[in-house]
Amino acid sequence: MYNTINSKTIYALSSAPGKSGIAVIRVSGPEAKKIGKLFNIDLPDPKKVQIAKLVHPHNGDLIDKALITFFKSPNSFTGENMVELSIHGGKAIKDLIFSILAAEDNFSYAEPGEFTKRAFLNGKLDLVEVEGLADLINAETEFQRKQAFDQMEGKLSNLYTKWKGQLVKNLSYLEATIDFVEEEISPEIAGSQIKDIKVVLSELDAHLNDSNKGERLRDGFHIIIAGSPNTGKSSLLNHLSNRDIAIVSDEAGTTRDSLDAYLDINGFPVIITDTAGIRKAKTEVENIGIKKSQTKMNEADLVLWLMDSSINKNDGIPHNIKDKSIEVWTKSDISIHENKDIIISTKKDQGITQLIDIIGKFVEKGCRTEGSFITRSRHRDALEKTKNHLSMIAKNDLLDVEVIVEELRSAVNSLARITGHVDVEDLLDIIFKDFCIGK
Repeated sequence: MYNTINSKTIYALSSAPGKSGIAVIRVSGPEAKKIGKLFNIDLPDPKKVQIAKLVHPHNGDLIDKALITFFKSPNSFTGENMVELSIHGGKAIKDLIFSILAAEDNFSYAEPGEFTKRAFLNGKLDLVEVEGLADLINAETEFQRKQAFDQMEGKLSNLYTKWKGQLVKNLSYLEATIDFVEEEISPEIAGSQIKDIKVVLSELDAHLNDSNKGERLRDGFHIIIAGSPNTGKSSLLNHLSNRDIAIVSDEAGTTRDSLDAYLDINGFPVIITDTAGIRKAKTEVENIGIKKSQTKMNEADLVLWLMDSSINKNDGIPHNIKDKSIEVWTKSDISIHENKDIIISTKKDQGITQLIDIIGKFVEKGCRTEGSFITRSRHRDALEKTKNHLSMIAKNDLLDVEVIVEELRSAVNSLARITGHVDVEDLLDIIFKDFCIGK
């Protein structure tokens, strides 16, 4: 694809920083095999592991015993010659090896994401797979891991590549009707290509109509705890997160800003937020907090609307969020309303398990993914553009062939930008900047 030649050989710690039993130093580039001569070791055969003593190149001192792995180009993660040193994870050992490598010409410490960037540039991964790798590294729940792994293994890329291949085929046939206009070309050819384009459009439209499940699974299912002041919102947040995140007080209006807790519910990522109590504000600061609460409720995937069972009059769920809210009655240790579905007491730990089970069902419905789902707004934006171009063709079969070809070419380019199979230099810095050094 790109097959750029990198003159520099890069190196970095590829395992977690800090003291550890084992640390992995990764070296990749045209002079990676120089590691053997530098530390007076024989490199093993490709993809074989061998134990060796690392010897200081200047004074002959023994540095450490290490496991050495050699990956020969192009059969490595980066597509280049690559050596990995698995050493003991003490700071002094790592610092000494890095100082020796730094003194070598054409060796440089890797930038964040540089190994993965070279893998992309050398055609080992496409951009969607690169993003899947980043998500896998950052995955905190089981279903995040599954989605990220599927993406890294090419599940999404294969779908987009299939569509692109079909559209390129249609484009080539339609361009032929222009290039060889003097020849007798069956009028059915254009009609057949339009039919194929409509099939892709239908599949793409269904893919876009996914209720944002993939993005929600990647970023987290957002739950807002809301209601009037003193209904137990902060107590519930603290109880669910099992730590004192929010200040709990009998004084109304204590919570002024939104407070978040990050939970794993049944393998799905959940961000649960305590908000300021909804009432007529008594101060300007409280008013700002209430406005923030209202905004967050509108944006939430689910709202837990808390009602105080110890009082007779409660504010009901606002009409605009009714379809995504659960009514939760609190303080059941003081008073119980028998006719209410969900009644809890954080003080007595009553009803919490039932509430979590109910929340879990909402979360699973909102995040559960079977198949290939969009995981990033970048993908969605490109797919929407592709859909718009294909829709122009599908809605008007009477368009000139030249116009159809232009729309189809634009659709192919939009689709190809997702995987990076077009000129995407402007995307590279954005995609690789969040990678850690050594990856």
